[in-house]
Amino acid sequence: MKYKTELHCHTALASGCADESERDTVEKYIRHGYTTLVLTNHFHRGEIEDCGGGYYAAVDRFYEAYRLALEASAGRINVLCGMEIRFTECDNDYLVFGLTEEYLRDHENLQDMELREAREMFRRDGILIIQAHPMRNNIRIVNPDRVDGYEVFNGHNDVFSRNEMAEAWYEFNLKFHPGLIKTSGSDHHDVEHTPSAGILTGEPITTMDQLVATLRSGKYDLIKRPDIARDRPNW
Repeated sequence: MKYKTELHCHTALASGCADESERDTVEKYIRHGYTTLVLTNHFHRGEIEDCGGGYYAAVDRFYEAYRLALEASAGRINVLCGMEIRFTECDNDYLVFGLTEEYLRDHENLQDMELREAREMFRRDGILIIQAHPMRNNIRIVNPDRVDGYEVFNGHNDVFSRNEMAEAWYEFNLKFHPGLIKTSGSDHHDVEHTPSAGILTGEPITTMDQLVATLRSGKYDLIKRPDIARDRPNW
């Protein structure tokens, strides 16, 4: 038996661009047979400003969304808390796995760090950073020594992500960077979006430590539904 884990999902409370509640999102993933849902709500300067209470108020809201989803799960699906962070240096987005609420509170204005600095800190602390949808418009693809890997399939239903190019970039760089991680995520935002991506594993993912270890091991298959993803130009 294979177990399905979503690695890229946004909900309405903590991501201003999402419109589905935490409860309804959880119910959707249960219906679609996922055993684990990793919330990766946005965390960047714009979200903090929209929150209106500064950095720590934004942290409160970020984890309140996670707690609402966890409560809604009622033990029927594993809910973990990742993050999609954008540093102020540019518009790139990165999926982060292994952060805790305490860690985020101890690193005030984390989003204002440079990628290079954050990468060094995350590596030291066992936290993974994956460049999300690296081939989209207005994104600058970063060298593989600055990240742990790349999201090679993004299942967003309304944005052109050039997934085939992202996977080709990954495969090329894997020759020179053994252990480079590749991921797949639905980039779920809205009520109309059907979950379309993630990873398949032989055991259910129940903790963030287990997820990080699994991604490092490469012992998983990617879920990719190109029939749902809008992988074509949107201009």
